[in-house]
Amino acid sequence: MSNVTNTDGVIKQPRYYDPEEKDKKSNDLDKDAFLKLLTTQLSNQDPLNPMEDREFIAQMAQFSSLEQMQNMNDNLVATKTTLAEHLTKMNNNVVKSHTFMSETLDSINTQLSKITNALQVGEADAEEQDNGVDGAEGQE
Repeated sequence: MSNVTNTDGVIKQPRYYDPEEKDKKSNDLDKDAFLKLLTTQLSNQDPLNPMEDREFIAQMAQFSSLEQMQNMNDNLVATKTTLAEHLTKMNNNVVKSHTFMSETLDSINTQLSKITNALQVGEADAEEQDNGVDGAEGQE
């Protein structure tokens, strides 16, 4: 039989992006640090036993990959900013359209009410005139 041990600390909460945490964890090499390390390594190597071509090519490939990832990250940040701006503009346009349509419908409703009232008053006047004319003829 197998025993189950305590798992209270195993499940972790989801992680959210924290810009301050990024500054705290600066163990990763950025482009400048990588270049400094590479130039220091090249300047301090033994001239009688230089770095092998494969090692140098591998380090340059790492540098190239790092630079491409940073460029991709910059592009993603720019895309995110552009999308946020477009969403804000679209939301503002939807609100303006809704307000315009609401005002237009209110105006149409007001005009229809006036027309309906005028028609009702006109019908009442017509009935009064019909009654008055008929009543006058009947008295003669």
